[in-house]
Amino acid sequence: MSKSFDAVAWMRQRRAEIDKEDEGLTWEEKAQKTTQLLTDDPLWKRLKRRMIAPLTSPAPRAAGGKR
Repeated sequence: MSKSFDAVAWMRQRRAEIDKEDEGLTWEEKAQKTTQLLTDDPLWKRLKRRMIAPLTSPAPRAAGGKR
């Protein structure tokens, strides 16, 4: 079976492109860029006010951790 799309390779390539686009920007400038991109995104507009119910039980602790 051959893959027609390699998601891992695509994501690595996209991250490299974003790093190149953002080269020289400060963290604040990167945050502003992200905020601006999200402002116009229709999916973000739907999800940004979405409420998620809290967990009913505490998260499991790592092995060997103190209780």
